[in-house]
Amino acid sequence: MKELKNLNLNLLVHLDALLAQRSVSGAAQQLGLSQPTVSSALARLRRHFGDELLARQGSRYVLTPLAAALQPLVTDAVTSSERVFLGRAGFDPVRTRRQFVVLTSDFWLEAVGPSISRLLSEAAPASSVRFDLLRIADLDDALETLRTLDGILLPHGALPEAPHVDLLTTEWRALVDARNDRVGTVLDRDTLAALPWVLYADRSTATAALVSSTIMRQLVLAGLDPRVEVTVGTFSGVPSFVRGTDRVAVVHKSLALRAELTLGLRSLPLPMAFDALTLAFWWHPRHTNDHAHRWFRSLTRSAAGLVAADTSGFELAPATEESLGDGG
Repeated sequence: MKELKNLNLNLLVHLDALLAQRSVSGAAQQLGLSQPTVSSALARLRRHFGDELLARQGSRYVLTPLAAALQPLVTDAVTSSERVFLGRAGFDPVRTRRQFVVLTSDFWLEAVGPSISRLLSEAAPASSVRFDLLRIADLDDALETLRTLDGILLPHGALPEAPHVDLLTTEWRALVDARNDRVGTVLDRDTLAALPWVLYADRSTATAALVSSTIMRQLVLAGLDPRVEVTVGTFSGVPSFVRGTDRVAVVHKSLALRAELTLGLRSLPLPMAFDALTLAFWWHPRHTNDHAHRWFRSLTRSAAGLVAADTSGFELAPATEESLGDGG
């Protein structure tokens, strides 16, 4: 107890960020502090534990064996501390200066991000939000990635082990050029199989891998073997590669309807059943009872409601109290 009495418990928060980010710069960004401040905290922690905690390996830092053993204990300690202090003080969105960090794809960033940021600026004017693009490496250990941020906006199918709240649902539509005379008023299976394809597929992004595998899996189950002529690294860019060609693409209904208006394309129902897509906000279990995080989840759900009301092709997904985090 005497040793604890002489410790600044803010070091626990620094340690949690350093172990999660595995770098001084990343921890400083997460905490909203300067790098010298976090570097000084790391030096004090190294002296306290008699261990480097972060060891250089090539161009990056890795956790030492002691740091790896400490990480789950530190996470539990921070979570417990949050429950103690936030349970008394609650959460005041008007006064918070917290930065919320969300990973997502280019399409969902454009579709949902502006509504989240607008509601956040209205309800918590001193806070901020940072949207980063999701990469395949982020899902190598999805729970570990989620530990270091507030959440991931991603359709169902990639993060089955994490708590989530469903936000939006949308259908899939086929997209062709309005002057493509190979396609009649109805798109049949034979025509769909014969047309060259544009596919969203970028090996560096997790969402591209998920979407392309989802589309290809359902086409294969329908007995089709599409000939992919063009692959595109951004989902929002797919319609431009259909324009003026005889190609076809499968995109979300909302993007298809927008492409009809802006690019002179035509969207058509698919000739086979495609499972509807459901976008969800996923988070680490450690955040479930965090007052600020529960508030942010609720705000994200409200933002989804705005998107569903303002954007053709989207519907608000059903949600339960359990998926919201017990009243978030």
